Amino acid sequence: MAKREGTPKIPAAVREDYWGQGVDLKRFFLCVQGRLWTVLAAALAGALLAAALYAIVRQVTMGPPKYRAEVLFFIGYDIREEDEVLKEFINEYNAYTWGDMMKSDRVVLPVMEAVPEADRQEIEDSLSTEIASDPEFLTAYFTTEDEELSNRIAVAYIGAMAAFGETMQGRGLTGIEAWKTVPAARVVPENRAANAAALGAILGLVAGALLLAGWYILDDSVLLESDLSHRYGLRVFGYRTRKPEARWEAALNENLTYRARKEAFREVLLEEVTGEEIDYDTLREAPLLLLIQQGTPCLRRLSPILFTLALQDVTVKGAVITEADNRFLRLYYGRPLRHRLLQEGADPMEEDL
Repeated sequence: MAKREGTPKIPAAVREDYWGQGVDLKRFFLCVQGRLWTVLAAALAGALLAAALYAIVRQVTMGPPKYRAEVLFFIGYDIREEDEVLKEFINEYNAYTWGDMMKSDRVVLPVMEAVPEADRQEIEDSLSTEIASDPEFLTAYFTTEDEELSNRIAVAYIGAMAAFGETMQGRGLTGIEAWKTVPAARVVPENRAANAAALGAILGLVAGALLLAGWYILDDSVLLESDLSHRYGLRVFGYRTRKPEARWEAALNENLTYRARKEAFREVLLEEVTGEEIDYDTLREAPLLLLIQQGTPCLRRLSPILFTLALQDVTVKGAVITEADNRFLRLYYGRPLRHRLLQEGADPMEEDL
C-alpha cells in the first residue's frame, strides 16, 4: 500500500541528521539558566562534605599530642678568604645530612647517658633538622609525646654537639654552640580544611555541571520547532503563545490560511492520538495538525505515535506548538526586525532594500 502524501517519514537519514546537529548553545543556556543554582548547591555540598571528611580523618590520624623543642646551633668554620681548600670543605661538609651526623655514636651516646629513660631509637626518632641557607646555622627539632622529655633531649644534645665540635677543631671547625633554644611546645598539626573544602567545591562544581548537562541531554521536552523538525522531519506551522502576541499569531494564521486553501485539515490535540481507545476511522477523514504543548516531555512518545498513525494511513501534515512561553521565544529568536528598526529610528523599508 502506497503511503499517502503528508504521512510522516522518519528515515535513518533524518535520525542521523538529528544526532549530527550538535548542541544548540542558545537553547541549552535558556534551559539551564534557571537551574544553575543546582551547580552552586553541588559545589557548596562538595565543599562541606570534603571539609567534614578531612576533619574526621585528621582527628582520627592525629594520634596523641606531641611536644617539640627547638635549638638553633651555630657551627664555626675555620675559614680564611684566601683558603679555597677550606671553602670547598665547607660546601662539602654542609652537604652532609646533619641529622645522620647527630645520630652517630659520637653524638647520640652522650645524649643517651644524659637521658637514660629514653632508648636510642626514641631519641633518634625525636630528631629532625633543617639546614639554613647560611651553612653556619643548623636548626634541630626534638619531638616526643612528653614535654619534659623533649626539653631534656634538647639540653642533652646541646652538650653533646658542643663536645663534638671540640673534637673537630683543627679539622675545619672551630666549635658548635647553641645560639637559641625554644622550650617544648605542643605541636599543632597543620589544618588544611580550607584546601579540602576548595577541592571539594571544585569536584562538586564539576559533578553539578555534568549532572545538569546530563539532565539537559535526557530531557525530551518540546520547546522549539527544531525539536520536531530535526528529529522527525515534522513541519511546524508556528507557535500559539500563552499571551497572544502579534508576531507569532500573524505567522501562524498565514500558514494555516494558506494550507486551508489547498486542502482541509483538522487540529487534534496530541492527547487525542494517545492511549488505547483511538478512533482511527475518524482520524483518516482529514489530514491532522497535531497540537503539542510546549514543555511536554513527548519526544520519545512521538516516535511510536507517528509510526502508528502512518501504519493506520492517517495523514499528519504538521504540528503547532501551543502554550509557548513568550519570554523564552523572545530570548531565543530575538526581537522582530521591524521592532528593532523602529527603536533605532531607521526606516524598515529602506533597511529591507
